[in-house]
Amino acid sequence: MVVAAGGDPVTGRRRSLYETVNAPDNRAGAKLADARLAELIAAVESGREPQPSGSQKGPTVADLAAAWQEANRPHRDRRSGDWLGWSPKTAKTVEDNFRCYLLAVLGRRPAGKVTGVELDRLYRSLLVDSGLSPAVVVRCHAQLRAMWNWALRKKLVASNPVLSADPPRVKPRPLAIPDMSDVRAVQNLANSDFGAYVQLAATVGARRGTLVALRWRDIDFARGTITFSRAIAESVDGEVEKGTKAERPYTVALGQSTMTLLSEHRLKSAERALAVGKPLGPGAFVFSDDGGTSHWNLGWPSHAWVTYSRRAGVSGLRLHDLRHVAASQMLMAGIPISVVAERLGCTEANILRTYRHFVPGSDQHAADLMDRLLTGEPSVESSAAG
Repeated sequence: MVVAAGGDPVTGRRRSLYETVNAPDNRAGAKLADARLAELIAAVESGREPQPSGSQKGPTVADLAAAWQEANRPHRDRRSGDWLGWSPKTAKTVEDNFRCYLLAVLGRRPAGKVTGVELDRLYRSLLVDSGLSPAVVVRCHAQLRAMWNWALRKKLVASNPVLSADPPRVKPRPLAIPDMSDVRAVQNLANSDFGAYVQLAATVGARRGTLVALRWRDIDFARGTITFSRAIAESVDGEVEKGTKAERPYTVALGQSTMTLLSEHRLKSAERALAVGKPLGPGAFVFSDDGGTSHWNLGWPSHAWVTYSRRAGVSGLRLHDLRHVAASQMLMAGIPISVVAERLGCTEANILRTYRHFVPGSDQHAADLMDRLLTGEPSVESSAAG
C-alpha cells in the first residue's frame, strides 16, 4: 500500500508511506487491508506518525476527531472567495466541545471499542459534574454521532456506538417576544450608534453577525432598501467574514423612520471618520468605532443590550429576541409568510415551524371548519356562492 504523506519539511520532496499487509486472499483479508489503509490515511491527515501495524486495533477517538475536523476544515475558495467545508462557527464549536468536554474522557480510547453505555456515563458526568445544560450535551452527542458516521463511511470503524447512546431530553425554551414598549425603552436609553442597531434589528429581524458585517454600500438611500450579503462569524482563528446564513444576498425595504435614523447615523460616522483622517467610503462598516475601518466586535451588541436593558428595567430578554419581535409582529399584522421569510433571510418552512402560532386566525378557522363539517352546516364559501 502507498499513501501520499505530503512534502518533507527539510528537502521539500514529496513523501509516501509504503507498507505491505500479509492477509489471506479472501474477503476477510481485503477488509483487513482496507482497515489498515484507512489507519494510515487518518494518521497522515491528522499530522501524526502512523502506529506500527498491530500496535493497536484501529484509530483512537482523538485520531478520528482530528481527521474528521481536518476533512471538514473551513477554507476559502481561491476563485470565488466563498467558504468551503464547515462554516467557521461550526468548526469552532466542534473544536471547543471536543477539547473541553469529550477528548479528556474518550481521547485515548480505541474508537472501535467505545460503547453506548460508556457514552451514557459521559453524558451524565457532563450534566452532573460539569454542570452543562442538556442542550450542550445534546449538541456534543450530535457531533459524536456525525464523527462516527463519517468514520464509518471511510471504513475507519465497523459501527457507530453513538446510535445506542441515550442523550438527555431538552425541554423547548418558551419563545420570548419582547413588547414593543420594552424595545423602545432600551433604544431610548442607548447611545445613537446602538440605537440605530436596535432599530434595524427590531424592524428587519436580521441576525447579529449580518448586521455587524453591514457596509454603507449595502444601503440604498434613494430606494429605501438594504441588502444583506455578508456576515461576521466566530472561528478558530478569530472573527471572519463569510456569506449570510441564507447562503445568498437578499434585499429588503426600510421604513421612513429607519431611513431617517440611518441617515443621521451616517453623518455621525462621516464626522468620526474625518476625525481619524479617513473619509467615509462606501466600503466602510456601518457599525464601527474607528470611522468604518473595522466592524464592531461580535460580542459587543449583546453586551450593550444587557447593559441598556438593565438600565431600562427590562429583564429576561436577549438581543436575539428582537428577531422574534420582527417575525411575530409582521405575522400578526397579516404580512404573508413568504414576505416575512424573505425579510428574515430564512425559509417559509422555518417561519412556520417557529412562528406558526402567530399566524392570525389559522387555529380558529380550523376549529370552525371541523364544526361545520360535523354538523353538516354549509361553509361560508358555499353560502356566499349560493
